[in-house]
Amino acid sequence: MNQETRRVIEQILARVVSTPIPVRWRSSEIMPGGGERRSFSRGSNGHDIQARVEYEPGDDPREIDWAATAQTGGQTMYVTQYMEPRHLNVCVLADISPTMDFGTHRTTKRILAAELTASVIKAAGKTHDQVKFSAYGKHEVVAARRAMSAQVALFPAVASLIEGDGSRGSAGSGLMKALAALPRQRSLVFIISDFLSLSDAEKRALKRAALMHDVVCVVVNDLRELELPEGWGLYTLKDLSSGERRSIWLTAKKRERFARESRERLEQLFAFFKEVHCDYAAFNTSEGDAALSRVMRLFGGHRK
Repeated sequence: MNQETRRVIEQILARVVSTPIPVRWRSSEIMPGGGERRSFSRGSNGHDIQARVEYEPGDDPREIDWAATAQTGGQTMYVTQYMEPRHLNVCVLADISPTMDFGTHRTTKRILAAELTASVIKAAGKTHDQVKFSAYGKHEVVAARRAMSAQVALFPAVASLIEGDGSRGSAGSGLMKALAALPRQRSLVFIISDFLSLSDAEKRALKRAALMHDVVCVVVNDLRELELPEGWGLYTLKDLSSGERRSIWLTAKKRERFARESRERLEQLFAFFKEVHCDYAAFNTSEGDAALSRVMRLFGGHRK
């Protein structure tokens, strides 16, 4: 890794804000339900010892802590109370396809995705949950990290976004492959992408994922994807997916049509997210630190 790349990563990490993600269900539960991060249970079960409590009628005699009982001279019998793990799987799928390299205000969508990814991972670290991270391109999963602590995952995840080549591969869908690799247990899944031109197959895969997991689609875009610049004249546009260039004569009518079609595209995308029961939020490259603070509102206690 060169010094410039390391400097960019360090700048991103220095700006990240985070807060615990208040999720009421846990990946260790068979069925979604209430509960705290950890719950008490009687018996050994291989869990961590939390406390010893007095034996009560109905407790399993095999779980009596004879050493603790002996310390009382046999006057009081104790059983061991354990802390049952109630962990949450947090998965971050970040898009680094060629279209994510676009940006005309402050930064690119790829850098914005790295900032948002870092915010999610640091938030998971607040509650000591592990994070599984994948960076996917147009056709391939470019980088995949197994579940690990947020502290360990943070730097490699951001580095994968900055350095990864999202144009490699020639067949298949990187998003579909990343979704197929999600854990079998219910997980909190953040998909960070511009979601441009979702195919029908990708929509079906996202719908299937949302049936099992709690999916949050984080849409990143740039101002020039929503509206064209003021004025009139000849402009040259480049398709980052194909590399094709096209020149257009810009007029007020074309600007209005472009803005209308962009607005309709986003409305259709959001309607699809609602249909398949995915939460969503949109962030723009021009927002700066405001985008990171809005991530916190995304965690604002609505997860159940």
